[in-house]
Amino acid sequence: MSISEYAIQQWLFDEARGRYDIDLAESGVQFRLLRDLEIQPDWELDYSLDRGRPQLRGAIAEMYGGHDGAVSAGHVAVTHGAQEALYLLYRTLLRAGDHVVTTSPGWQQAWEVPRHIGCDVTVLPWPPGERFDIEALLRALGPRTRMITLNSPGNPSGCVLDPDDWAAVMEVAAERGIWVVNDEEYLLDFDKSVVHRHSRAISVSGLSKVFGMPALRLGWVVAAGDVIEGVVNYKRYTTVSNSLVWERAAELVLQRRAEHVDRFRRLVEPGLRTLRDFAGRHTDTVRLVPPQGTPFAWVNTLTEASSRDIAERLLEQHRTLVMPAEVFGAEKALRVSFARPAEVLEEGLERLGKVLADVG
Repeated sequence: MSISEYAIQQWLFDEARGRYDIDLAESGVQFRLLRDLEIQPDWELDYSLDRGRPQLRGAIAEMYGGHDGAVSAGHVAVTHGAQEALYLLYRTLLRAGDHVVTTSPGWQQAWEVPRHIGCDVTVLPWPPGERFDIEALLRALGPRTRMITLNSPGNPSGCVLDPDDWAAVMEVAAERGIWVVNDEEYLLDFDKSVVHRHSRAISVSGLSKVFGMPALRLGWVVAAGDVIEGVVNYKRYTTVSNSLVWERAAELVLQRRAEHVDRFRRLVEPGLRTLRDFAGRHTDTVRLVPPQGTPFAWVNTLTEASSRDIAERLLEQHRTLVMPAEVFGAEKALRVSFARPAEVLEEGLERLGKVLADVG
């Protein structure tokens, strides 16, 4: 059985490739440069371990509060980005006939891969700017529900689950033995990770978004030890191991994690002010959904034109890239990244304003 075309990647890597000079689509902060890494010429070019170097896994565990023993290196597997971590989890934990609950707008992988496995998938709408409908989630659960997949802080919505809603999800998951997977790429404080809430909770994250290092393809999964063993075994059939060079570089990056988080905030805070000012000047064509800790925002479009049409015009006429809602399973909105150098963001938004004026 073939799997559906990946609309997000199709837009980024096929339709838009080579057609833009301003990128307001990338979902992380402005990327770093190779010179920002501490790479040593005497590092070996050998394989790493299938689960990642113990030093790196220990550093990741420490971020999750590993000093108290609740999370150890044995609860961590290093993966080829967060997306591989999620894929390996789906392949490890799900079987044909299982039921999975996830949300939209969201990452297409969350529903397409489980369906490809043969699962029954319920995709709950979570409109950006609205509180998550916890009652709809509870109604969706059944005797075959095996996994709930969430993303908080969310991509592409920029939204987070309310603490009371988290408590309700965890209570029912614990009662029924349901796995709860949370993509935590934008979480800055891992003491608040989902893994501290429920024995069957799983965290996925990486260095792509907050750290601005997607080229390293360095992600991880934090879960119970038996889940990690399943993930590692499946990884042996796919990418075998991550780059030993990038793992060693990642260890040094995590030693300076506070500096990277500070840079994240220094890009996000002024960028969001600029985007808010832009939305305030274009109230007839857009409505900003205030993001909650993400370097991008969901911007509803109020024009007759589709958001796909707006994004295509912006690309064709002004060589500027944004993400149309259609690639996330929604419509009439754009995901606009704002954690960019001021001059880049201002120019990109000016170009977007011209397109909105044309279609408004």
